[in-house]
Amino acid sequence: VVAAHAAQKILVGAPADEIRRICPGGGRVLGAGAVLRLGGATLGGYGEADVAYAYRQLSRALHPDKNPDVPEAQDAFKRLTEAADELKAGLQEQRSVLRGISAALGGQTTPEMLERPQGALFAEATRMLFAVLALSGEGEVPVFALSRGAAAFASSPIWGQTQALGLLSEWYDQPRLLDLLAGAQLRTAYDCAKKRLRAQFLCALNRCTLAEAKRHNDCIRGNWQAVMMQFPEIGLWREMCDKLKTRVWSRQEIKRHRGSMWDDEEGPRASPWAKVWRERIAAVLPRGMDAAVPWTDSDVRKLCAALWRDIAEWARGSEGDLARHLQLFTAEPAPSPGSEAPPEEWAFVPAADMLLLVGEGVVGITAEGLFAEKKPGHERMSWEE
Repeated sequence: VVAAHAAQKILVGAPADEIRRICPGGGRVLGAGAVLRLGGATLGGYGEADVAYAYRQLSRALHPDKNPDVPEAQDAFKRLTEAADELKAGLQEQRSVLRGISAALGGQTTPEMLERPQGALFAEATRMLFAVLALSGEGEVPVFALSRGAAAFASSPIWGQTQALGLLSEWYDQPRLLDLLAGAQLRTAYDCAKKRLRAQFLCALNRCTLAEAKRHNDCIRGNWQAVMMQFPEIGLWREMCDKLKTRVWSRQEIKRHRGSMWDDEEGPRASPWAKVWRERIAAVLPRGMDAAVPWTDSDVRKLCAALWRDIAEWARGSEGDLARHLQLFTAEPAPSPGSEAPPEEWAFVPAADMLLLVGEGVVGITAEGLFAEKKPGHERMSWEE
């Protein structure tokens, strides 16, 4: 972020052009960050020094005394001053939210985190979501696996001094943390983040609603509505997940109740396409009662890459018709057109979401890693096998 600010100083256009940009007319009001050209994924976060620098550069060009022939100069200069004040006030609010989330995770903020708080705020909010998911368990999680996951959470340096029971109690039983996610402060931090981090956050946010529904008999708190309004992009991802579910579960088959984990017959019948992938998933993952594998496992990574290629190809086709939804995950344009490095196709691959959706009733995830519900004696196979 520091390098981005140093490389991209505020460029000021002709005074008349800047005045028209800041006062577009037609009842439209330019956002404070856009007025001062601060924030966004290109520059990242900003602090008081950045606001002051941008204000000085623009105020010299927009001052009414220098533009007596431009009637809108007074309004533009007023809007510039208001925007600077808005951003300064927003910085204090962002730091307050950052301190609150860091405290919930058992940590403390540093001067570096507070100088330009947007990056740290978004990172801590994302870490909180993944902590809740890791402790809650996702998918099919045996009791023994959940206990092992709690032990793995406690020993992991990723979570620092986070108190597992305290975090879960505050998350599920109190509204404070959820209300912090619904605030404009986190939305500002989201807009300053790279695309891969935004996609990761949206997936984690959606899975937290599923974890809460599972915990509370398919019910979630009303506070979630404000969160969804703050991040409407999650609606696209949910639409894609719902359409993928219809591909996983065959509508031609009669729904049956599942007897026990020892039965070969499952509830709703998986489609032929899903059966192939569910068998592959179950073969590559270990049995949940015995162990779990981390996301860095090479066979898991190959499995997820192949599954995502299959899903993306379907989504782009006429059957899926989800090309617009895939844009949530496509890579950002290369910063330098002349770069010799091959362009990346994806900014983020929703591996956990895919496995939980396609492997519903089979896959489980905890802080320890991921696993499958299998009969005793199951032995893992490599992806190549």
